[in-house]
Amino acid sequence: IISGAAVLNALELVGKRIEDVKIVFSGAGAAAVATARFYRSLGARPDRMLFCDRAGVIYAGRTEHMNEVKKEFAVETDARTLADAMVGADVFIGLSTAGAVTQDMLKTMTENPVVMALANPDPEITYEEAIEARPDAIVATGRSDYPNQVNNVLGFPFIFRGALDVRATQINEPMKTAASYALAALAKEDVPDSVVKAYGQEAIHFGKDYLIPKPLDPRVLLWVAPAVAKAAMESGVARTPVDLDQYRAQLEARLGKSREVMRIMINKARANPKRLVLSEGEHHKMIRAAAQMVDDGIAQPILLGREEVIRGKAAELQIHLDGVQVVDPAASNQCERYAERIYELRCRKGVTRTEANELITNPNYYAAVMVDLGDSDAMISGLSFHYPEALRPPLQIIRTRNGSNVAAGVYLVTTRQRVVFFADTTVNVEPDAETLAEITILTARLARDFDVEPRVALLSFSNFGSARQARSEGIRRAVEIIRQREPGLIVDGEMQASTALNEEILNGTYPFNRLHKEANVLIFPNLEAGNIGYKLVQRLANAEVIGPILVGMRKPVYIMQRGDEVKDIVNLGAIAVVEAQKRQNAEDSGAGRGG
Repeated sequence: IISGAAVLNALELVGKRIEDVKIVFSGAGAAAVATARFYRSLGARPDRMLFCDRAGVIYAGRTEHMNEVKKEFAVETDARTLADAMVGADVFIGLSTAGAVTQDMLKTMTENPVVMALANPDPEITYEEAIEARPDAIVATGRSDYPNQVNNVLGFPFIFRGALDVRATQINEPMKTAASYALAALAKEDVPDSVVKAYGQEAIHFGKDYLIPKPLDPRVLLWVAPAVAKAAMESGVARTPVDLDQYRAQLEARLGKSREVMRIMINKARANPKRLVLSEGEHHKMIRAAAQMVDDGIAQPILLGREEVIRGKAAELQIHLDGVQVVDPAASNQCERYAERIYELRCRKGVTRTEANELITNPNYYAAVMVDLGDSDAMISGLSFHYPEALRPPLQIIRTRNGSNVAAGVYLVTTRQRVVFFADTTVNVEPDAETLAEITILTARLARDFDVEPRVALLSFSNFGSARQARSEGIRRAVEIIRQREPGLIVDGEMQASTALNEEILNGTYPFNRLHKEANVLIFPNLEAGNIGYKLVQRLANAEVIGPILVGMRKPVYIMQRGDEVKDIVNLGAIAVVEAQKRQNAEDSGAGRGG
């Protein structure tokens, strides 16, 4: 199954079809027999497959060292040795012993041969020897220290998962071929940054050195198990059919709480994708994220940058840009209009018309004006900028919500059992009581977007007045303000983090508290505490974080952190789209009432 996926992709790369190629097997044991039968299911022709055992080629009429199974693979041929069989072969499958193949044998194969030397721990021919003899070859082994490791770890856990989850009565050929095709297809998808880092590489792309997914790629579960389950249902061997969309969501939840939580947002975003401008459109992560958002159906991405650069990088990354709009600010006919908007907003802040014309060449200002004027519904920036530098243009152009001067950065922190929102982690250095109250209300609204009913704790070093200090008094004042403005919100404080997150302490020591259950929204007293807090949990508790999610802006704006991965951009893109949907619904509702 695994080698089948590798062979299919290798043949695609060299422009051949499995129905047309000559395949030579070294070894005629159970593994080789099962592999050959499976290749038939993939389309290989029996008369184009040659088997070689210790006695040589298994040919029609051979009587020595034969049995019924070997007779199944006997063909009319003049070849008698492995060396004879290799002449003109397109594919070699080694399931025998180390050193069975020589460089001279490889030299007699056809152009762009596929060499699968799968004997373990030492292959039939080493990777180095194979490449030296045939630089045009695509080579795979069973070893992890060379490209294209063919290992059963890529198949069995996930094949069994799909079969067990539909209570299949057997694992049949359609289920096995479905698994092979799923692995082959996944190899052509963009590889997550976490997988690339795990293997110590700069980049991994589909090609002669990457035919099948890496064993540490968590997506294998999400591709193979559903494919197997679907094939089981279609072939009539599933006793418990499943809804495939729900099944994929269940599998994703097993990969971590953050995936389960983000699935909520992604499903909401898919219902009505919005325009999303990525100001650093020439960055390879933004290009990859844009393509993934289109594939996932969650957004209509707009990449800012030089079109030839963006399309050139996309070609190098083997990424399509179908459904992605590319806008070059330098060549745009909107520059004059956008510069005029900057001047209109900032002329009393010391910005001249000349300076406005200069500012619009900054992609963050260009993107911010696009959102402000309704040419995009949301924006993402920050991969190449310090956070304050990337945040400044949106604050000046898009601005905070009407009636508020507060924006805040929220991280969604997930562990195996918990989902907790941390705020403020990126914006307000020393918030006063009014600002803390506004941060709390904004963060509680965000929690509801994730279908989480907020229970908010305002944190401090003291519990409910145990220390009469100015900082604690300010937090208690913030709680009072929140209760006046949002009487339905479950909120309490000040309290220590250990109190907020421990129901026994909360209710045993402080039975008068209004949370009654552990908090799922933590409001920190200042930026230092919030920023340090989420990073400590992320590193020491191996928690997953999503964010920073910027709340309080008039329109959706999200600023990435340097080093964020493609999945982080996609996650924030989904959240931005959902926020844009909410704002459009609110505007439509207001217009309806006005009519």
